[in-house]
Amino acid sequence: MKYWNAFLAAAALAAATSPAHAAYPEQPIKVVVPYTAGGSSDVIARAISDELSAELGQSVIVENRAGAGSMIGTAYVANEKPDGYTLLLADVPFTIVPALYGDRIKYDAKTDFAPVSLLGLSPMYLFVNPSFPAKTVKELVEAARAKPGTISIGSGGNGSLTHLMAALLMLNTDTKLVHIPYKGASASVNDLAGGQIDASFTTMPTATALFQAGKIRPIAVSAPQRQKETPDVPTFDEAGVPNMGVQSWWGLVAPARTPAPVLEKLGAAMTKVMQSSKVQQRLNSVGVNLPPDTSAAALQTLLNADFARWQDVIKRANITFE
Repeated sequence: MKYWNAFLAAAALAAATSPAHAAYPEQPIKVVVPYTAGGSSDVIARAISDELSAELGQSVIVENRAGAGSMIGTAYVANEKPDGYTLLLADVPFTIVPALYGDRIKYDAKTDFAPVSLLGLSPMYLFVNPSFPAKTVKELVEAARAKPGTISIGSGGNGSLTHLMAALLMLNTDTKLVHIPYKGASASVNDLAGGQIDASFTTMPTATALFQAGKIRPIAVSAPQRQKETPDVPTFDEAGVPNMGVQSWWGLVAPARTPAPVLEKLGAAMTKVMQSSKVQQRLNSVGVNLPPDTSAAALQTLLNADFARWQDVIKRANITFE
């Protein structure tokens, strides 16, 4: 009898100490998009949700929590219970906002989140108006050095990736361009096509219609290699301007302190999700490329590089926000 009692006691102890996440997931999972519905982040979240639901056997719900340039939705997820049931669809502002606002934001992007999966990449193009005399980046740089402060470059707004790309270009080429911020990248390239500005950074999906109509001309792409849809457009490295290999990115993160077994299960499921031809086709339809490595480690490597890059660029370019 004493052996039976000892067995029952051991079984009870094992049940009491067994991790609650062993059966994860036991309820629906929420993916928070820190923007309004319809944008690229929202499209990507909805593209992965059905496949992730199928892999995990639970509903995956996309919830839009927009506001304050992604900060509202991001802060919400940072403060949620770290149990794997609330995730964040993060993108470039995730690494830019901390460098712009410092301790004025209500979360620490570096320590309050754990990476789950890298979802997609999209390179930035430097476009010029077709009538602009410079046909290459080298010629643009030479013109900017010859007449500092006379060439204008638009962006999607102060603190946006397109703004920081313009700042990075100036830092890397020791030039002074006139930055013209707009309320969105589309407005910037529309004015570029109309001749109101000389150049602008944006992604190809934003510029496709104007590019195909011949109203704007790409002179370099920020990807590590030329893109299949624009084989004649050189990379910045090929154009003689190194350290411009910056791409828009999207990733899935969870609150920090989410149990490792839960993160591992999510990561394994996302590996299968990202191999889905349906998901890849949906991402490609909005100009997003599948990364060669979609793992949590790949996302963390990207985050580390971006945190350091934008901190450096914003400091050296003296970009400040009140």
